[in-house]
Amino acid sequence: MTVMLTNTSGRCQVFVLAHEAFCRALGECVCDMQPGRGGKRIARSLTLPTGMSSEEFPDAILAVPEIAAAVRRGELSVQRRKTELPTTPTLAPAVESPSRQAKKKRGAG
Repeated sequence: MTVMLTNTSGRCQVFVLAHEAFCRALGECVCDMQPGRGGKRIARSLTLPTGMSSEEFPDAILAVPEIAAAVRRGELSVQRRKTELPTTPTLAPAVESPSRQAKKKRGAG
């Protein structure tokens, strides 16, 4: 399931998607790794101007304590969206067209 967050407060909001909360809830690390930083993870962030909505995020974003607190305070609204499962096309049984069938020859029994 994915969610979209909308900033309902009267000010711009910035949330740090901390590795300990977001990546752990997501089950994989999505932090940036900068060369020369000794292998340290650099957490991503989410900036929401007033009245704007975010892109779709996995619902693991609600595990970030600052985002959960903003939702409880009413500063963020959450729209849940079901992720559509990829559908496999169903194949119709192959039917030969009459023009491609072999014609009976005279005298063939």
